[in-house]
Amino acid sequence: MCTRTSRCYWFGGPGWQKVLCYRCVCFLSVLFVLGVVLLPAPVECGCRRLAQKPCEAICVRTNTLNRQPTGRATGYGAQTGNVSFPYESADAWTCELRIVVIMPANTSVEASLPRVQPVLEKAEGFIRREGIIPSDVAIRWIPFDDRCEQARATVMAMDGTGSDSCGHLILGPSCDFALAPVARIARYIYNDGIPVITGAGYTFDFEEPKTHCENEFHMLIRTGLVSFKRMAFFMIELIRHFKWNRVVYFYERQSYYNVAGPQTGHLLMNTMAEFFRHENITYSPFSTDSARTNLTESLKEKVGLSYA
Repeated sequence: MCTRTSRCYWFGGPGWQKVLCYRCVCFLSVLFVLGVVLLPAPVECGCRRLAQKPCEAICVRTNTLNRQPTGRATGYGAQTGNVSFPYESADAWTCELRIVVIMPANTSVEASLPRVQPVLEKAEGFIRREGIIPSDVAIRWIPFDDRCEQARATVMAMDGTGSDSCGHLILGPSCDFALAPVARIARYIYNDGIPVITGAGYTFDFEEPKTHCENEFHMLIRTGLVSFKRMAFFMIELIRHFKWNRVVYFYERQSYYNVAGPQTGHLLMNTMAEFFRHENITYSPFSTDSARTNLTESLKEKVGLSYA
């Protein structure tokens, strides 16, 4: 399909687009000669109609810019936005991919800005060496510290996609409570929404279908292999193997803060409970935060004969 839209061609100037279109024409001609026509089903990306802002384009003409990068930016992650590999093409086009990174600066969380930024630098070096994106496309990292807070993460997402930054992609948040509001509003940012890519999103809600605008987390892409849902399936298999049918669930609300931020233990318990109900497994949750005595006494009291 060779119609020119702002979302079809991410990289390069008009010359690259013409080459791609010529290839499309040749490919379609071969299909018609063979008597085979492959037409993909129409895809509707946007969840609401908005006028596209000029800054949404990755490649723009030089004379439309208020400022131009003049050299290799030094330092990484300044709020003003550092540009790597700045380039101005011969035909007066400038390309810049802006990536908003929303994560806590607190290293108590594994996926925090100080831990992730060196990885992103290595990733950029790799895609440059491998030629995964054209060399004339600059990458600007726009980091924000959300402190694992829902309200702050939402504001950071709005700042990162506003006129000053106009990001094309959001990486993070890495805390589940902060991720939820950002992933919800992403489908309504810009005309086509903005992708939210995260290694978090452990709670079962984030694994619900995302193929339609009506889906709560339509623009969310999870890259992690492990989730609380998979842990729940493992526990169910274990329970079925030993033919158990009653479970008492001991948990600490703030446990494993380093994995998904505040109340990770509580979120895991909620997911377990959701799938235990589906399997008709009798369960009783008990938060150790509320234990008035030591855990040994709590085990005697809560397990007793009913769950022994």
